[in-house]
Amino acid sequence: MGRIASFYGFSEDNERILRIAKIIVGFVPIVVAFTTMSSTFYMIFVADALGGGEGRFLEGLGLIGVLVIIQLGFQTLLDYPTGAVGDWIGQRWIICSAFVCYAATFFLTSFLTPTTPFTIFVLVYVFWGIAASQESGAWMAWFDNNYRVAMPTDSDRKEYGVFLGRSGMIIQIAATAILIPGSILAVVFGRQWVFQLEGIACVFIAFLTLRFVQDFPEVSEARKRPTMSEYTDLLKSGVGFLFTDPFVKWFIIGGTLVTSVIIVWGNLILFPFYFLYLITDVGVASFRTILFFPSVFTEERSGIWSRRFDPQKWIPRFRLLQTCGFLFFLILAIVMIIYPPISEGATIIEILLPFTDIIILEIPQRFLLPIVFLLCTFIFTGLFGGFSNILTQRLLLDVIPNRIRNSVYSLMPTVSMILALPQIVVIGFTIQNLGFPVSLMICALLSLIGVLMIRKGLSYPIPVPEEETWGAPMVDETIGFEVVPETEFDDDLDMI
Repeated sequence: MGRIASFYGFSEDNERILRIAKIIVGFVPIVVAFTTMSSTFYMIFVADALGGGEGRFLEGLGLIGVLVIIQLGFQTLLDYPTGAVGDWIGQRWIICSAFVCYAATFFLTSFLTPTTPFTIFVLVYVFWGIAASQESGAWMAWFDNNYRVAMPTDSDRKEYGVFLGRSGMIIQIAATAILIPGSILAVVFGRQWVFQLEGIACVFIAFLTLRFVQDFPEVSEARKRPTMSEYTDLLKSGVGFLFTDPFVKWFIIGGTLVTSVIIVWGNLILFPFYFLYLITDVGVASFRTILFFPSVFTEERSGIWSRRFDPQKWIPRFRLLQTCGFLFFLILAIVMIIYPPISEGATIIEILLPFTDIIILEIPQRFLLPIVFLLCTFIFTGLFGGFSNILTQRLLLDVIPNRIRNSVYSLMPTVSMILALPQIVVIGFTIQNLGFPVSLMICALLSLIGVLMIRKGLSYPIPVPEEETWGAPMVDETIGFEVVPETEFDDDLDMI
């Protein structure tokens, strides 16, 4: 058995599964690296420009909230329809289009200044929304559709879980490796230069996607172009699916509520929270890099250890303990109350790249203790997030028909964004008027409600679909898509 097959723990070493694995190992890390390069300072850069200049990001948070609502509004409107289009024409075309839009976003961002008209900021976030709506769910739908064809003997989904866990590890390594280099490039050449580099990279990624992210013949042959009425049926079927069974309704909607809180965290709270304690680009990048190293291990182990847990029993518990879950937000709120961030006069501990003046690690001396608390919290809760995601995928893998797979994958984040929009308005107000601890407490409460909904869903019997299961697919005569009972649901959000 080859090295790749051994690494992923495959019971059989066939060319098809190796092709998927090579794309995950060789291509996806490049995608992740270039799209993560500026993640440490992107939102702060925009907030600084809106606030009137460097270091004034708190003044710009109100307008950031408006822009995020615009972005999520476009993403909400387009997410589900573009998911259905992906089921129609194939996910690689949707992913290609997404990265063309990402390229436009990065190029426009590189020209933002405090004097830039607000309409340009709006245009940037409109492109973000369009790109994210197309990418949402497309990678997972492509992977599931082709994995099913490549590994029909994986009937208990355990190899699938290991594959997800170790693929997550590869992605985390790529994301980790680029954080400090990205911040160093920003210090040496400027943040705008990094955005332009990412824009160029996204153009190449768009065209490389058409070359590498292709379906197996069985998947392509099962995809026939539907009529407009059949396309409309895809949309209706995905929405109707949410209400076909009490288990589906409570479990998935509860999961989307939990995810909606993560959206608020990632788009409004995360980086202002970081910069309050870590102050500089390199400081934040250093902290995130330190966080990513243990997360690489937990991603890999979660796929293996999750095999020991019963999804119905453990998913609510892991959701409660995961990063951006109830316990996570509660601990962060307590840390901020006990150790309020005060950056004036802070002494910065610096570590330089040997024989240069380039700073590779910065930590404010005053905040060493709270930073250690935060680091331990992220590491501890990160393991449970991996467990809950993989157990959720395993539980629902036999529930979503292949005919509407991409549609449903896109519908999940659409519902999450709808739920997140009013939260962003409320949290944006509480941050500026009541402070971060109150905002974090609200996030904790909402996440707890989502977990209780998931638990209620799991109290119902798991539905057995009328179609044959993933291991024995059948053909739907209506549209010609191969039907593989239902799967779902993962979020692609950056939580750290």
